[in-house]
Amino acid sequence: MQRKLKPNNIIYVFFAMLFSLIFLYPVYFTVISSLKNNNEIWNTMFALPKEINLDNYRSAINDIGILRSVLNSFIFSFGATIIVVITVTMGSYVISRKLLKACGFLRLYYLLGLMIPAYGMLIPIVKMFTAFGLQDHYLPMIILYAGINFPMSFYLIVGHINGLSREIDEAAYIDGCSTTGIVFRVIFPIARPGIFTGAIITFLAVYNELIFANTLLQQKSMQTISVTLLGLKGERFTSWGPMFASIVLSIVPIMVIYLIFQERIEGGIAAGAVKG
Repeated sequence: MQRKLKPNNIIYVFFAMLFSLIFLYPVYFTVISSLKNNNEIWNTMFALPKEINLDNYRSAINDIGILRSVLNSFIFSFGATIIVVITVTMGSYVISRKLLKACGFLRLYYLLGLMIPAYGMLIPIVKMFTAFGLQDHYLPMIILYAGINFPMSFYLIVGHINGLSREIDEAAYIDGCSTTGIVFRVIFPIARPGIFTGAIITFLAVYNELIFANTLLQQKSMQTISVTLLGLKGERFTSWGPMFASIVLSIVPIMVIYLIFQERIEGGIAAGAVKG
């Protein structure tokens, strides 16, 4: 038996389709432009390409080196995300359960990290990196990105852990779990939706970051996607085809990762944790 759409549902479907078209159109335009040359892009901007031409992708891989930039972005993003997830989960548990006297101060201290813009500290950070020779190195950049994204992830995860009953901790203590065991063997699996949300936000923030990468990464072999794409824009001439091909190659991996972890972010794993 077919269900009839109510007037309210028709409105919802209409706006859903409208927003889908709005958000999908830039993807469509980028993909078709990556298969055209400069003249075809400007003369037939919204039309499909007359023939599939992969020269732009060859240029993006061989001449621009976009795959190396994608790899660098993944290294920075993955490394910073791992550090943030581990440290934030442990810190959030300590502050949520008030295991230290200074928990109130630490909560305000992390709030200060949200109030101060990260780029407001650009000059002292650049001077510090220059003085210690930390430019064009993976580990210092990973630690920097982890520190910048720590406060936001902290407030996402600590709020989720606050919603978990202390009965879970008490049951784990009775079973002989240490504090570390409770965090990683009990709290981590139950609070996974909040933790994955913080991890995805951190990963995307680092993956798309430009200012620090453009300032602190001078060697071409260390540049991220944002810096590489910025370098493709010339003052007098821009080869738009390879640029669009580079954009496609850079967004495909992140779209795959987001689709893989989407259900884990939205899933209600914590539901019924105490009763179950």
